[in-house]
Formats: sequence, structure tokens, C-alpha cells
Amino acid sequence: LGLLTTVVLGAGQYVLKVYPPGTDVSHLDRVHAALAGSRTAACAVVPAVPTEHGVLTAARRVASMRVATWAEAGSVLRAFHEEHAAADVADWAPLSRLDSQAALLPVEQAEVLRTARDTLLDELSRTGSDLGPGVIHGDVSPSNVMHDGDAATLIDLDWVARGPREYDLTSASRRFRAGEIDRRAYRDFCAAYGHDVLSWDGLELVDRIADLAGVVFRLWDCRHHGRGLDWLDAEVRLWRTPV
Repeated sequence: LGLLTTVVLGAGQYVLKVYPPGTDVSHLDRVHAALAGSRTAACAVVPAVPTEHGVLTAARRVASMRVATWAEAGSVLRAFHEEHAAADVADWAPLSRLDSQAALLPVEQAEVLRTARDTLLDELSRTGSDLGPGVIHGDVSPSNVMHDGDAATLIDLDWVARGPREYDLTSASRRFRAGEIDRRAYRDFCAAYGHDVLSWDGLELVDRIADLAGVVFRLWDCRHHGRGLDWLDAEVRLWRTPV
């Protein structure tokens, strides 16, 4: 598998997904067991299998004849939130991978990133939710929506957790504000879901959490591919003021 981190392979009527060695099998199994029988999510059909090459999961292949729209993503997300409101999944734990990456950094750099993480999560814990807590998908975009006939289904359930449901709407909001999707696409997404997070008090905090998560991923990716960290000093200076 070389330097790839996650590989997806077609195998007849199934899709096989191979995660890196060391992936938390219990997490994957808990998510797929909690969502078993879902009408809105493509769940694994058997428990995850650890192998010497990585952790293997298998799900039924979902036929996708075209690219999903943001409106379709909003519609299936709303249905997913409603269907699985009481599912037994772990609480949302943003930036949970920061400690493992910071442990390999110089003490001062690690402390800056940990303090930034703690500050952001403390602020978020004191921020209200208009939609209330529930089960979130964690990685919403049209690329994670597949079609099975006329029905849309969410795939890539790796980040499913229990948290503020607004979190699942923030990715579309970020892309709209960055100019990656136009106003019509964003409006259609919000209309299909039935809510717009642009006025949510927690939006800026979630944006900052996403930014810091990007730093954590870049640290892991550079180490995984043997690249240097010459960019990190500049990032650490920025994170001395997390909010």
C-alpha cells in the first residue's frame, strides 16, 4: 500500500476500506453497530478485521450515477440526524489526536498547541446550540453522498460522534465563505436541511478548531511522508493567540 493512508477497493457488490495499522477497531465497530440497518448511511456489514496491512472493513456498494448536489447533501444529512438521534456513539472529541503529535515536538511548541486546544474547547463548551446535541456525521460534503436509485446515502462514517448538530453544517458554511461554493448552492443546502449556521455563536470557534485540526493533520502527514517541519514555527506564533 506504499505511503497511502486509507485505501478503498471495489469487490463485486462490496466496497472494502483498508485503514492504516493501529486504527481503533473498537471505534469503527461501535459506530457501525450503532447505525446498523440505517436508511441514510452505508454501514459495514461485518466487524472490522485487523490485518498486517491495516484494518479492513466491508460495506455494500452504493450505486452512484452522478455527483450529488449540496441540496441533496443537506437533505440526507437532516434525515440522518433524525434517524440516528439516539444512536449509542462516542461523544465528539475534536483535536483528540493533537497530544500524540505534540508529544514529538519541542516542549515550548507542544505547550502552545495544547494551550490553544484547551482554550478553544473551553470556549466551545460554554457556547449554546440552537439545534441541540445529536449524532453528527463529521465530514459532510457532496463527495460523501452516494446514490442508490433515487435515495441518497452518506458514506465515510469514520468521524460519527455525538455533538452539536451545527458542526455538520459548518463545512458548507466554510466553503461558502471561502468562495468555494456559490450563494445558490449554499442557500439550497440550508433550505434542504432547514437551518443556516451563519448566525451561530459557535461558528468562529469551530472554524478555529478546524484550522488547528489542519495543523495536527499536517504534522502527521509530514512525518508519515518524511517531510520537514520548517513551516511549524510560523504556525506556532499564530496559535499563541487562539481566539
